This record gives sequence, C-alpha cells and structure tokens, in this order.
Amino acid sequence: MARRRLTVTLAAVTLFSALVAGIPAGSEGAPLGGKTYGEYYVKSLPKQNLTRQEIEDLIHMREEEKLARDVYLTLSKRYRLPVFRNIARSEERHMKMVGLLLKKYNIPDPVAETGDRIGVFKSPELQKLYNELVQRGSKSLIDALKVGATIEDLDIKDLEEALARTDNEDIRTVYQNLMKGSRNHMRAFVRLLRAFGSNYTPQYISVAEFNRIVNSEKERGFYNSSGRLSMEFRRIEGTVVNVTRVPGFRRKSNLWWEVEVNVGGEKVKVRIAPTWWYPSINVRPGDTVEVQGFVPPYWKLKGFNGIVACKFQDKSTGVTYDFSKFRKFCKKLSP
Repeated sequence: MARRRLTVTLAAVTLFSALVAGIPAGSEGAPLGGKTYGEYYVKSLPKQNLTRQEIEDLIHMREEEKLARDVYLTLSKRYRLPVFRNIARSEERHMKMVGLLLKKYNIPDPVAETGDRIGVFKSPELQKLYNELVQRGSKSLIDALKVGATIEDLDIKDLEEALARTDNEDIRTVYQNLMKGSRNHMRAFVRLLRAFGSNYTPQYISVAEFNRIVNSEKERGFYNSSGRLSMEFRRIEGTVVNVTRVPGFRRKSNLWWEVEVNVGGEKVKVRIAPTWWYPSINVRPGDTVEVQGFVPPYWKLKGFNGIVACKFQDKSTGVTYDFSKFRKFCKKLSP
C-alpha cells in the first residue's frame, strides 16, 4: 500500500512539474529548437553601434544560456521529472535568440567554436560552474531542483546587469525576454521544491525581488526593450464588409471568425473567436461596429492589417462580444 501511495504521489508531482514549466506532460522527448515570433521581431530592429562591454556581455550570455540548457539536459537523464527537459527546450530558444544577435553583429560565437557539445564551454568560469552544478544536482532530486533555481537566480542577476550596460533596442529586447523566461523558470523550480516540502533561498538577487517573482503569476507574451508586452492596442470604428471563417495562424485546423471592417477606406481584419467557441455570430455586412483589440507583433511584422478583438460591439444589432476578461493580453493592455 505504501509503495502504491508513493507511485501516485510521484505521478501527481510529475504532472505538476510539466504544468508549472508551461509545457504539456509527455512532451519532454520533443526535439529542441523551432522558430519563434521573437526571431522575426529582433531581426526587424535596426543595427546599432556596439561597445566592447556589450560584445562581452553577448558572448557571456550565449554561453550562460548554454550552461542552463546543458545542466538541465544532464539532470534530465538522472531524474524523470519533465521540468528539466521542458526548461532545457526553453533555454535552447534563449541560446538561439542570443545567437541571432551574434550573427547580426558578426561576433564570433563561442558555442560554435566548441562544437555545441553538452558540458563543454569556452569560458573557464562557466566550465567550472557547469561541473560544480552537475555534481551538486546529482546528489538528490531536491538538490537538482535547487540547482535549477540557482541557475535562474544567477541568470536574472547577470541579465539585469547586462541590461544596465546597453541602450541597443535589439539587445535589450532579447535580454528582457530572456529575463522573463528566467523568472518563469524560477517559479517552476520553487513551486516544485515547495511541493516536495523544501524551498530555495536566493543567492544572487535580493529576497524582495525573489518573493515578487515566486508570488506572482507566470508571464506570457513577447516583451519589448522596456520589458512590456510588445503589442499595439487599437480602437477602430467602421462598417462591416465581409464575415468569414479562416484558419488560425498557429493552428491551421482551428477556424476563426474574421470580420473585415472598412475604416475610412482602410480594410482591417478583426479576428473575433474560434468557431468552436462561437458556432455562429450575429454580425452582417453593412453593420456599424466598434472594436477594441491588440495587434500581435508577428502580424505587424508580416504586414497583416488586423487585430484580435478584446471587445467587439455591433451598433446596428446591439450585440457585444466581450473578451476583455478572458484573453490574457486584453487584461494587460490599455488604450
């Protein structure tokens, strides 16, 4: 009976670890990498002059993100909790974002120079730290989770310092998103530690900052260089030209209601909701509508003239579709 209770508990914590890491349980075997909206955004920003310090910081952050990935991949072979493999995938994306900047500015890539081998670093400091963290994390699962929290603790501190040393918009944008990811990873590791009856004491950031992070919700979306959601808020009013069902941008199999609105000669496409959510909508060509919503950065970069509705009011019929309390970005954005 005791063995059965332990199995159930570990299964529950395994599921919980997948959820707090933000990736579904069972996906830990998926390949690393993949394109993100951030790539398009960062590539679109203009090149600016670099200082020697900015170059050194970029080189260091490239390997520091590799340090996180490599430690988590190594620990994932020892412990079955999905959190290590899941966050390693995120760190791979972080490495890629810094790598984009190195390529953009023609800076030698230390990861390429070492062949991107797991546990091999050009920086002696990071090589030593990797060895120490893997050794420490191999002692027990609790130690491994504390190692994860330690890595994110250090990463946040280093990113904050690097942010203070640069005014380049593309670099600041990458650092803001890396730091957001590190805060989310910190939340994941600490919540798991607490689920196991343990905790973590910050070594690099202040206790006050640590508490603000772990006691707040997971952060979502792409951040701009100021650390705010990189989304444009729009309010439009016009006449409905067409109402149709179109494939979603990320999941083509999901059909969305799209309303084309004529706004002073400009045609704006408004995505209202998936058809499974609303099998039908009471909006017709010729109706006068007022819409509040946001423009995802990917749409803007791709030249798609449209918005995702937070509030859609059909003044001709009196029908209102209000998503301001349900869509996470609607709750965070304001006119």
